[in-house]
Amino acid sequence: MAPTIEIETAAELILRVESGLGLTGAVVQGVDLGEAPVDWDSVELAGAFFVGCRIPDGDVALTLQRHGAIVVPELGDGRPFRVHPPHLYSYEDLVGSGLDAAVRSYFETTRRRRGDPDPELPVEAIAQRLHDTAMSDAIWDLVRPEGERPRRVAGIMGGHRVRRDDPGYRLATELGYELAASGLTIATGGGPGIMEAGNLGAYLTRAGDRGAIDAALATLARAPSVEHPDYGIRADEVHARHAGGAGGVSLAIPTWLYGHEPVGRFATHIAKYFANSIREDGLLRVAAAGIVFAPGGAGTVQEIFQDVAVNAYAPAGERAPIVFLGAEWFRSSGIVAVVERFAGAADPPFADLVLVTDSVAAAVERIVSHPIPGRG
Repeated sequence: MAPTIEIETAAELILRVESGLGLTGAVVQGVDLGEAPVDWDSVELAGAFFVGCRIPDGDVALTLQRHGAIVVPELGDGRPFRVHPPHLYSYEDLVGSGLDAAVRSYFETTRRRRGDPDPELPVEAIAQRLHDTAMSDAIWDLVRPEGERPRRVAGIMGGHRVRRDDPGYRLATELGYELAASGLTIATGGGPGIMEAGNLGAYLTRAGDRGAIDAALATLARAPSVEHPDYGIRADEVHARHAGGAGGVSLAIPTWLYGHEPVGRFATHIAKYFANSIREDGLLRVAAAGIVFAPGGAGTVQEIFQDVAVNAYAPAGERAPIVFLGAEWFRSSGIVAVVERFAGAADPPFADLVLVTDSVAAAVERIVSHPIPGRG
C-alpha cells in the first residue's frame, strides 16, 4: 500500500496543486482553505479526504464533494478547539493563548463523570474523538518523521504530587537529562511532579552542562508545589534561561480529564487529549525504548500494569524494558513481585527486561542498551 499523502498547511496544499499531482487519495488536515486560492474544478479530487478544514463557503464544500472528495468539516461553531489540529501543541499554543483554560472549561460542560461526552451530544463526541485522532497522528509524525530516522522514545512516569524539592524529583530530572543526552526523546504524561521533572531534564540538555540541573532545581524549589502562587513563574524563569538553546526534544501527553493538573512548562511538544484511556495507551506504545517508573499513586500503578500487558502480548522482538527507579518503594508495595510473576509466566518470558534500581546510571544504561524496533 502506497503511503498516504498528508497535507497540513495551506502552503503545502498550494504546492501540491501547482505541481499538477492532484489530491487523489490525499488527506488534507486542519487547513484553512480560505488561505489557498485554488480552482477546485481543475484539481483531481477523487478519494481526497478533507478533515477539520476551514471551508470559506458552501460552494467550495459542494465542489469538493461533487468531484469525489470526502469532507468532514469543523462540525459547527462554538468550540474553543480545532476539531482536527494539524500539529502538536506548544506550551504557548495551549497556555500562553488561554486555549487550555478555555477548552478545560468547555470540556466540563460537555462530559459525564468518567470523561466521555454526554450521550445526548453525539456531535460533540465525534468532534472530541477527531481531535484525539489528530493528536495521535501528530505524535507519530514527530516520532517517525518522513525521510528521517525514527526517534527512540523513552517514557518517564511517576507521581504528580512529587514536590520540586523532593529527592525523587531530582532523580527524575537527572534521568531525563541523561536519556536526552544519549539521543533519546523523552515522553511523559505532561503534568507536574515526576512528569515535569522528566521533561525538565530533557530541556536542560540545551545548556550543555549538568550544572544547569542544580541551578534549575534551586529556582523551582522556591515554588515547590502546584499550590504555590509562584509555581508557574519559577518554571517560566528556568525556561527563559535556556530558551535559545538547541536540542532537548521531549513530548508531553496530558489530558483535559485531569483539569487540576497544570500543563508542564518544559516539553517541546504537547499532545493533549480528551479521552484519557486513548492517551494512556498511546503514551505506553510510543515509549518503545522502554519506560522508567518512579513512585506514584493509583495512576502510576495502573500504567505499570498496562505496560506489563503491552509487553506480555507483544512479539518478543517488540518488548521494551520496564525499569523501577526507587527499589524500596516498589518492592515494599508488592508491585515488583506481581510484575516479575507475570513477566516470568509470559510466552516467552521477559523477566530479563525488568530492572529494579536506585541508580539513574543503571536505569539509563538499561534503556539505552536495549535496541527495539518499536511497538506502535
